[in-house]
Amino acid sequence: MTPEEYADELERELQARNDRARYIVREEHGEHHLMRRNGAGQAWGITRYINPETAALAAAVLNRLKEDEA
Repeated sequence: MTPEEYADELERELQARNDRARYIVREEHGEHHLMRRNGAGQAWGITRYINPETAALAAAVLNRLKEDEA
């Protein structure tokens, strides 16, 4: 495997990991739920916030950490 092929394979793996799951925020009943959504569109709650800005910040941080980890 050449260095270019290896770099391409790493990039594909990075994209696959980032496409799988995302952290999102949904508003329900006046609360803002931080949820993890998988590639199939299924989502489950992690925690809830009263302040929408805090929920959005938490989702952004978790998504960024996930991207850096990949």
